[in-house]
Amino acid sequence: MRKVLLATTALVAAGGVSAASADVSISGGYEAQYLSTDVSGGTSVNLLNTDNLDYSISFSSTLDNGMSVGATVNTSEAGTEEVGATVSGDFGTIGFAPLGESMTGFATAVDVTPDEGTPTWVTGQNATQNALEYQVLPADESIGDPDVTYTSPAMGGFSFAVGRGDSGAAEETYYGVKFVTEAAGANVTLKYASMENDTGTATTEVSAQSLGVVIGLGNATITMAQNEKDTGNTVTESMVGTGVGVSFAASDNLTLTAYTASGDDDKDTAYEMTDTGVGVSYTVTPGMVLHVTHNDQDLKNSANVTTSTSASRTSVNLNISF
Repeated sequence: MRKVLLATTALVAAGGVSAASADVSISGGYEAQYLSTDVSGGTSVNLLNTDNLDYSISFSSTLDNGMSVGATVNTSEAGTEEVGATVSGDFGTIGFAPLGESMTGFATAVDVTPDEGTPTWVTGQNATQNALEYQVLPADESIGDPDVTYTSPAMGGFSFAVGRGDSGAAEETYYGVKFVTEAAGANVTLKYASMENDTGTATTEVSAQSLGVVIGLGNATITMAQNEKDTGNTVTESMVGTGVGVSFAASDNLTLTAYTASGDDDKDTAYEMTDTGVGVSYTVTPGMVLHVTHNDQDLKNSANVTTSTSASRTSVNLNISF
């Protein structure tokens, strides 16, 4: 990705004092997507989506005491989407908002394909079930982003993070640990993350955990994880998903990916979902990448799902970065 770097000087109006010089980086990307979904017993949809322009503006600076600060804003044709800021030093990193240092590096999803989505395939099922279960694919993790996060520096391969979120109506608490080491010629990363969302209402409170291991061996990366999400103490959802994903760099220009995962619901013992996918990423030239992804999901008939259902999704994406 090509970046434009600008040197700017922030002026403090009071007293005319000049602050430290800051680096500004502007980068962006455009995506053209052709999407095809096929739902068993439902409507198949083909869609050409060309309204995908995103760009980011990042600021970074080193303060007089040696600490580093930075901030990023992501925008698109729809307007501002995400922001974040960080303060870093020998003590670690304090992050604010989703683009600050968050729990992302401590949670593990096995969907390693370049694109993923869920077809609308639950028409006619129980509305409460639709809103809860079917948005949780077994290959995904359910750990969100705190409002404020502290991430420790690496200590002999070990690091940890704690986070907090407070919307006024709900309070969220986050924890994460990670250990990186080498074993038998492979790079091994062990990760764990958890989230507790106290909404003040027993039927809507959320608890999520993610336990994973990532093994890098030559041109291959193997990802294994177990992810769990519990919603409420009496409502329907207690999803547990386990799976494995593999990514292989066949050449400098070609990467092959595949994953498979399955999930069940502790509060609906008949419920079961399988989620699989394969993908190809081809770099046409630096700054232009073609992605092709195919996902299949199958839902087993259960007490809360009146019919077994299957769906597939194929996405072809041309990504241009600048």
